[in-house]
Order: sequence, then structure tokens, then C-alpha cells
Amino acid sequence: GLIDNNVLCLAAIGTNLFAGTSTGVYRSTNSGTSWFATSNGLPIASVYSFASSGTNLFAATESGVYSTLNNGGTWSAVNAGLTPPRIFALVATSTHAVAGSQGGGVWRRPVNEVILDVRPPATPMSFALAQNYPNPFNPTTKMSFVIGAGSLVSLKVFDVLGREVATLVNEKLAAGEYAATFSADGLPSGVYFYRLHVGTLSETRRMIVMR
Repeated sequence: GLIDNNVLCLAAIGTNLFAGTSTGVYRSTNSGTSWFATSNGLPIASVYSFASSGTNLFAATESGVYSTLNNGGTWSAVNAGLTPPRIFALVATSTHAVAGSQGGGVWRRPVNEVILDVRPPATPMSFALAQNYPNPFNPTTKMSFVIGAGSLVSLKVFDVLGREVATLVNEKLAAGEYAATFSADGLPSGVYFYRLHVGTLSETRRMIVMR
């Protein structure tokens, strides 16, 4: 289940093990035997460092600092007052979160302010995005997903630079199971990402075009 093997950092909270990769966060609940992506709300960006305060987990990414209160179920940006976007190092004490940035020095903020900045959805949308099959593929593959309630849904494909290369779904859908087919005709071999947005939540997975 660990699709991205570029693991940049690790963290453990209780029975949960987290891996920060070049494309987001994965979580394991069985000591690393199996993994699943848990990047709802995170950008498609490298996660360089983790820090924790109690059951709260913080992630240092190329796009700033993000926090989760529910073991990675949803992430929220906590970047108020933080100017440099690329954060390489992060530590949390009982009183402060401290971030080391690229070219901008060290920044800190009271932990209680960071936690209060996080706004989990009042009514979380249940959904799941499956790994595409086949993967690697040439030239077509299928992505399946499930949504638990009617919502505006989009499913898009991006290249490694974050440029959108295809929109597969962009409409309001009722609760149920769905599948979309993606054709890589005209695209070079390499790594691509597909992101499912359901309401305000999202999940991203990695796939490979192999000629």
C-alpha cells in the first residue's frame, strides 16, 4: 500500500505509524505491514518532517505547516504569520511549534494557537479512492471511487510538476460507487497523480505511465 517509496520522515502516535513521502502522508495501523494514503487537505508536495503534541500531529511540507486532529483523516494549513513556504524541520514542545524554513530561518508559534486554527469538517464526508488498475499502464487505466453522500465531485490528473493534464469528473454525484477511465495517449512515460475532491475533502494517489 505504500505507493510512494520516497519516505522522508516517520512518526508514531499510539498505534498509528505515519510516513511522510514526496507526495503526501501514509498511515499504518499494524506496525507497517500495510499502508493507506491519508492526505485529505494536503497539497501534492513533499512532507519533510513531523512533530506531535499529545494526539495532534503536524507536518512540515513544501507548502507550509499542516495539522491533523484525527490521525490524518483531514489536514488543515496552519500558516498564519509564516512567510517562507518550504519548511524542512519541525518540532513541538508543550508550549510552542517551531519550524525551520528554507532561507527564512526559524519560526515559532504557540501550540494552542496552531490547534485552534484547525477546523475539521462538522459533518465529514465519507469517501474512498482506490488505486488505479492496471498500474503501471499503457495507454489506459481505471480509477474507482466511492462517496457516502451526494456532493460536488472532481477527479483530475496532474503531472509531477502539478500541472493539470486531464479532468475525468467534474459534477455533482449521488452516493454510490463510480469508475473513470484515463487514457495517457500523447503523454510521455513517467509518474502522474490523480486527485479526487469530494466537497471540501480530497485524496491523491500516484500512478505510472510506462511505454
